[in-house]
Amino acid sequence: MKEKQFAQLRELVKKEIESHIIPATGQALPIGYNPIEKIRNGLFHWIAVPFNGTDIFCELRCPNATQLEQCGDISNITLQKDEKEPDKKFSYDEIIKIRNYQEELCKLVLNRPTFDHIGTLVGDNDFVISEKREELKRIEKYFQENKNTMTEVEKNTTDTRIKTLELQLGFILPDDTMAFLTRWAMGNDVSDIKRITKENFLRAASLARAHRKAPHEYLSGVFTDYNKPEIDSYAFMLLDEFIKEQEAMKKGKHKWFLGGRKKNVTLPKQSGGK
Repeated sequence: MKEKQFAQLRELVKKEIESHIIPATGQALPIGYNPIEKIRNGLFHWIAVPFNGTDIFCELRCPNATQLEQCGDISNITLQKDEKEPDKKFSYDEIIKIRNYQEELCKLVLNRPTFDHIGTLVGDNDFVISEKREELKRIEKYFQENKNTMTEVEKNTTDTRIKTLELQLGFILPDDTMAFLTRWAMGNDVSDIKRITKENFLRAASLARAHRKAPHEYLSGVFTDYNKPEIDSYAFMLLDEFIKEQEAMKKGKHKWFLGGRKKNVTLPKQSGGK
């Protein structure tokens, strides 16, 4: 029995190693915009996926651009949430939207075990989930009984803990699992999408507009076919914002200059006479 299990384990490890090997074709990864399946050299791959810090081998499917689009509308491109407020955090509703998107991606890529299979294994049988449900009940009860005497700091702390538990109970997969599967599904480990700077986007958009082409045509590297439209839309959006900012600055300088001249023009006082 043990020999059979070891043989199965060796086969899994072999598939995992082979999934990372791409035939020698002059390039380790295909340059340009390609389906993730082509970049990874196969539709299915055995990958070590983290589950609360423990790696578990799962068979993952490579999604195509159409399937990714059906999961939601969140881009790979996140240079800064807000450059004026770099430390600004996502709101609770924004986090829910992101988690829902991540969950759809997990359902899409998990082949063995499936997402539904994991759900049946976790459910009420997971003692961690059961403990969190009990903790949520205790905190909610405590909050209702003491909210009139609590300080604002205590209220905010308690509210944050309640929302954190609700998120953990609302989504069956651990945070590290969802984050890993999201990056894998979007091809962030094999794409150069995260390496594009704001300056790169602006240059590509400027050239594209000048020559009536698309911004992605002026960015070279390894990209997925899903990256192509998001690069184009984001690059043009940045360019339009940049042009508006430049126009606003010019108008501001013009107004300041004219205003300054008006302030400097004073009528001399007349001495004597009426």
